[in-house]
Formats: sequence, structure tokens, C-alpha cells
Amino acid sequence: MTDDQRAKMMMYHRVSVFVTVNAADFTGTVVPGLVIELDGIGDAMHAAAAIQEVSTGVNTADRSQKRELLVKLLNKIENTGKAIGKFQGDAAVIASFNLDPAYSRMADEQLVSAADALQTAATAHSAAFQSRGFAATFLADLQTARDAFHDALPAGSTVEATETIVQKILRADVIVEQFDVTVGNAYDADNPATAPKKAAYDSARIVIRTRSTPLEVALTATRSGNDVTGSVTLSRPAETGDIAALRWREQGSSAPFTTSPATIVPAGTSTASLSVTVTTANPVAVVARLTRNDGSQFESAAVVV
Repeated sequence: MTDDQRAKMMMYHRVSVFVTVNAADFTGTVVPGLVIELDGIGDAMHAAAAIQEVSTGVNTADRSQKRELLVKLLNKIENTGKAIGKFQGDAAVIASFNLDPAYSRMADEQLVSAADALQTAATAHSAAFQSRGFAATFLADLQTARDAFHDALPAGSTVEATETIVQKILRADVIVEQFDVTVGNAYDADNPATAPKKAAYDSARIVIRTRSTPLEVALTATRSGNDVTGSVTLSRPAETGDIAALRWREQGSSAPFTTSPATIVPAGTSTASLSVTVTTANPVAVVARLTRNDGSQFESAAVVV
């Protein structure tokens, strides 16, 4: 997420808080329904930002290596499969191994789908592959390479996550525009009785753009049964009003994260201990989210436990 996008998201949060606190002034207007949608947009943006985050960092090299190994294997299977099809004079077999674009140019999720397609095509010709130098375990080897790469991917497409943020901002801007006119109609800046609320809304509505280094949140986590304990480290001390929570979902899932109750992080400290109870015996991806009192939120990379 860019600095400008984060600044927009912080503004949406402040506006949401304002109209929620003053909900009684907007009974019968579009505001109550739209603030629910705006809060949902905020959650979706945070989820998309988390997907972007786990696609970078120390895991990138390992993921690239797994991708390289998978691409190499897929090229061998495709070339051999097309040769088998030519030998058999079967255009359909040739076509089943003739995927496009080149594996090296496929997006990550597209490469996983290509591996599935080639495995299906090769299964029917297993003996022919083995007679051309492939090990008897080549289909299992393909599955292993495919799963290793798939499990190294972030939970969701980073391309889709980036587009999600762009589209959510477009919709949120439309919602905030509805708030602008409704608040302007409810509060008269020239009326002493309502001028303070109008000024407070205008202040919340400002998009505060900064170019400071984002707060970094690091997480280490352990699991005992369904109980997960996380140790959080911040790149700079917490401020008054900062809260932190663990968020989790099954590894590889694209479902929304489930968030634990928030814990206050004492001002001036840079570490916190958090816990959450998950509802599955399967491995889960866990992230730590720090929410500052200005509404900005920062998340760690995912840890699988």
C-alpha cells in the first residue's frame, strides 16, 4: 500500500468515527447505511495490504527458488508431452501440452494452474513419459514441486490485492462525498450551535499525506493445540492509545482474517505479547495488527503455525 493510499484509509477511519459518534444527527439519511459499507471497505483494504506485505521480504528468495524449479520441470514435461503427441500423430495430445504464455512469464497463480493442467495431461501418458527417461515418481515429484511453490505464495493474488485497494478507494471516495453533502446540510458553519461539529468533520476529512518511514511490526508465534501466542516487536515505541491484536485464517485460504480482542500497548514500549484461540487443527497464517489512535494500522508479515 502506498503512502497516499494509507493516508486515504486513515481519513476514511476518522470520518467513520465522526459520523458514528454523531449518528443521532443523521437519522433518516444515507449516512448510517454507508458508514457500514465504509467500515467494510477499510477491512478489505487492510486485508489486501496484508497480502501485499507477505509477498515481500525474506520469503521472496525461497519462493523464487521454488518457482524456478517448478518452471524447469514444467518445461521438461511440456516438451516431452508434445513429442509424445507427435509420435502418436495425435493433435489433441499435442494441444494438451501446449500451454501459453511461457511458464517463465506466467503470474504465480497462473503457474500453479498450469502445473495442475500438465499433471492431468501427463497422467494418461505416464508409461510413455517413463519410456522417455522420466522416473516412475515423476507425477508425484510434480505434485511436490507444485505444492511447495503454492504454499510459498501469499494467500491470494498480489495483483488482485493491489487492484482491490484501487477499487475500494474509488468506492470509498464516492461514499465520503455523500457524507460531505449530508454533513454540510446538517451543520451550518455560520451557526454557533453546529459550527464546532462542522469544523470537527472538516478536520477528520483532511487527507494527511506523510512520507515518513512506516511503522514496522514483527511477529514470532508459537502454537499449542489451538492456542496461539505471539510476540510482537515494533520498530519504534508505541504511542498513547495504540492497540494490537492477532489475526488468523487457515494457511492458503482467501477467507477474511478472524481478529482477536485488542490489547492496549503501553506508550513508550516496543514489544507486546498477544494470544488467540483458533478453531481449526489445520495450520494457520497469523499476523499482528497495530492500530494507532489516529486510525492508521500496520500489520506484520504472516507467520504459519
